[in-house]
Amino acid sequence: MEVLMGERADLVFHNKVIGGTAIKRLISRLIDHFGMAYTSHILDQVKTLGFRQATVTSISLGVDDLLTIPSKGWLVQDAEQQSFILEKHHHYGNVHAVEKLRQSIEIWYATSEYLRQEMSPNFRMTDPLNPVHIMSFSGARGNASQVHQLVGMRGLMSDPQGQMIDLPIQSNLREGLSLTEYIISCYGARKGVVDTAVRTSDAGYLTRRLVEVVQHIVVRRVDCGTIRGISINTQNEIMPERILIQTLIGRVLADNIYIGSRCIAIRNQDIGIGLINRLINFQTQSISIRTPFTCRNTSWICRLCYGRSPTHGNLVELGEAVGIIAGQSIGEPGTQLTLRTFHTGGVFTGGTAEHVRAPSNGKIRFNQDLVYPTRTRHGHPAFLSYIDLYVTIESDDILHNVRIPPKSFLLVQNNQYVESEQVIAEIRAGTYTLNLKEKVRKYIYSNSQGEMHWSTDVYHASEFNGVTYISYQRQVIYGYYRESRVSGVTYLFHSSRIKTKCTPILVLLEKKLFLTLF
Repeated sequence: MEVLMGERADLVFHNKVIGGTAIKRLISRLIDHFGMAYTSHILDQVKTLGFRQATVTSISLGVDDLLTIPSKGWLVQDAEQQSFILEKHHHYGNVHAVEKLRQSIEIWYATSEYLRQEMSPNFRMTDPLNPVHIMSFSGARGNASQVHQLVGMRGLMSDPQGQMIDLPIQSNLREGLSLTEYIISCYGARKGVVDTAVRTSDAGYLTRRLVEVVQHIVVRRVDCGTIRGISINTQNEIMPERILIQTLIGRVLADNIYIGSRCIAIRNQDIGIGLINRLINFQTQSISIRTPFTCRNTSWICRLCYGRSPTHGNLVELGEAVGIIAGQSIGEPGTQLTLRTFHTGGVFTGGTAEHVRAPSNGKIRFNQDLVYPTRTRHGHPAFLSYIDLYVTIESDDILHNVRIPPKSFLLVQNNQYVESEQVIAEIRAGTYTLNLKEKVRKYIYSNSQGEMHWSTDVYHASEFNGVTYISYQRQVIYGYYRESRVSGVTYLFHSSRIKTKCTPILVLLEKKLFLTLF
């Protein structure tokens, strides 16, 4: 094996600890270089090595191995202060009861999630060879949620009806629960046991129904002859490169790809990592790929429209029951989600906005010319920055520079004193999603009839039918009328001025105004 791997100069030697995700990437790379047969021998040796080292290590677990997080006290104190302020707003009638419950859940869930993020760095800095850290973060036994309940805080729990209880469990299983916290946690534990017994059959029934509707989809031909395909933009800045590679790899091209007059890929060619790298390097705008949606046949599917099989990395074989595989692939995570409820014990998990916290006590300073006053989704005053904002926290003997991402809410004032682990900014959820805008046209109708004049220059708009002018500035329109009656037109202009005595009116309009002459 050493000689064969030495001949492959493009294989990189990784002298580091390899986790589960890195093992998957390494196996995929080995299959591409050596094939399935030789890779199986390598995996057999990896299995033997793992068993031997696990036996020699003989990991044991004790109570002292559960290392608590030092910053937990500051975080809980900050969350309690926010909850106290929220309670005062509710008492004064500024916040509705439903809004108070929602904000309280978000405060404690954000605190619990920040503790979860601090858990792994705490283990790495204090005890990298901690048995709890080794077992959970290697994927051998347990996960981050279970370790978080052991050394962090249990957080928000569910009641028997599935609703959130706004009183969080601040203790963890290492410190021990109080009587009230234990009773609250019993709801979730009982719910998990019942769901494991009841909902497992529902997950299995979903798999059976999925398989029933797609069991007829079988690969029966090599090529259906379709000329249709789905266009994929390879230079899409919103889609990350990793997602783009996962989307394209294993597909089949629906059309030739040209760079100028040079053809770099032909129709019906399967896409590999080499072709994807060439497409990215040549900055190809868009390519057309074949998918099962564009297959000409409705009751079965062809090899080229399906693409590669994830099992062996080659085109799918004729006679493969791809429909049953797809149904099982969708139904299997349902069973996993049902069983996960039992392990986590009814702990609430949801989505919330990410927060930026102060690294230490001190006075915060930032450039006020780069921020704009606004309000958060709860109506609290804040500052909004459209670009990267760097804030400085001045403590007694050190300066901390903190980067605030674009389009984030800054929740503190300039020159305000902040405490350690206090929330200073909120990263808006979905900042990097698609930002699609739609142009709409709004008509402004006149309430009088007469002659109109505008205060600034307007320009003729050739893209509209009729005589239309565009104003790019804030517009003040002067009007003179003789009788007060509603006109059914947008704006009625006359070429000659009105000779009789008239009363002036002013209409203030916003920018980008379309003035249409009839």
